[in-house]
Amino acid sequence: MRRDTSCRWVGGPVAMGISFILCIFLLTLSPDGWTRPGSTGPSRGAPRIVFVEAARVAFGGLSDRFPQGSRLAWFDPASKSPEVKILTEGFFAAADPRPSFDGTTVLFSGQKGALQAWQVWEMNADGSGPRQVTSCPADCLRPNYLPKDEIVYSAARNEAGRTEWQLMVSKRDGTDARPITFGPGDFEVETVLRNGLIVASASWPLQASGPRARTRQLYTIKPDGTELESLRYEHAPAGVKTEAAELDDGSIVFEGASIAGAAAGGKLAEIGRGALHGAALGSQAGFSWSASEFTGDELIVSRLVPASAGGSGRFDLYSFDVKTAAYRRRIYSDPHFSSIQAVPLAAHETPKWFWSLVEPKGDAGRLICLDSYLSGDAPKGRIETKIAHVRVLTITLGSNQEKSLGEAPVESDGSFYIAVPPDRPVRFELLDVQGRVIRAQKGWVWARPGEDRGCAGCHEDRTITPANRWPLALKRFDTPTQMGTANHSETKP
Repeated sequence: MRRDTSCRWVGGPVAMGISFILCIFLLTLSPDGWTRPGSTGPSRGAPRIVFVEAARVAFGGLSDRFPQGSRLAWFDPASKSPEVKILTEGFFAAADPRPSFDGTTVLFSGQKGALQAWQVWEMNADGSGPRQVTSCPADCLRPNYLPKDEIVYSAARNEAGRTEWQLMVSKRDGTDARPITFGPGDFEVETVLRNGLIVASASWPLQASGPRARTRQLYTIKPDGTELESLRYEHAPAGVKTEAAELDDGSIVFEGASIAGAAAGGKLAEIGRGALHGAALGSQAGFSWSASEFTGDELIVSRLVPASAGGSGRFDLYSFDVKTAAYRRRIYSDPHFSSIQAVPLAAHETPKWFWSLVEPKGDAGRLICLDSYLSGDAPKGRIETKIAHVRVLTITLGSNQEKSLGEAPVESDGSFYIAVPPDRPVRFELLDVQGRVIRAQKGWVWARPGEDRGCAGCHEDRTITPANRWPLALKRFDTPTQMGTANHSETKP
């Protein structure tokens, strides 16, 4: 048995000039792998918590977050003398814990050796029976459970000489793995909502933008890769949004930072149910990371309090009151490790399951624009120049070289109806009667085989409901204008 004692901060300065609170920290390590953490007392009725401990946390590439390794652990905050059990002995690094819907198993990202690829693993809730789920040639991380014994995760692939992240769905045992994103953007799984939609973070706009996008937005997508949309309307969004989690009332909390990698963590923010925008939760000192629902109106949040402000200089676990938008107390701290990505180890609601409308052998996806004159970038929300055609662009396989799939007519009401090669990134340019570009879409989207996708306009204001009318493009054409679909198999990734 090894014992280590030290004194550290458990709070900041208070009124009347009290400058510090002296604490005695007792850390006990026994042969069975249990340790005694620092805690401010039990949380009655709280479930056990599984979380990540890391000596160093780096904020950059998804694979490089823990250069000195990391581990999963759990403890019972309701205990008067909470002890921590290490769950991933034998792993160089482990992260991204996600309990199953019945709370009996945990998915996580695991790296057996420092030079080995990250893979998706699953273990029993007590840490027993770890089993490798994926055998990815490159890194696979950030898994989440889906209904019908499926999972979703982020997988790295080489695209034109750089690492690009895409979303993959497979059976729970790793079989039948298939991509559900088909364009650039560095897609990272955030969470799965109770309504069945997957929330992912990705670059804004969806482009291949170097090591890590300076701006990242939250998107939703169905498990079959259809209906990719931004989570909320954000006109010209700035900053980085990550670490999203859904609360019982349907709101979504996330971390917002001004720029990727500028600082460790961000500010805790919330998108209320039905709200169009996210908003910061109160006035927060320091930085936070990875919030999740804890008990009642409490969140459990990893909070960074700098040593200069009386903190440890590492992330500790705190409870956060959503109603008052304030931290309540510190739940757990270790002087040697940051404590992050804490989630309750408990049963929770199984998300809804969607019937897939994808036609595996379909030779096209269809896109309908109701009124391309609608534009949030234009004065008064409408493009004044007459639009004659829409040009459709794609990316050549194996490079970032663009090529045109052709042009389609735009009707007098601004509508157009086209068919594009399935599972191929495409973007659009609106042309005037002389063929000059009026507006150009910056990000790439796609359509799955047999998918019908629609938009109201060209980066339109999504707070405005489009007119209730039948577009001319559907009145005049029995079928969509074909855009490169005859030879799509030559360019399909």
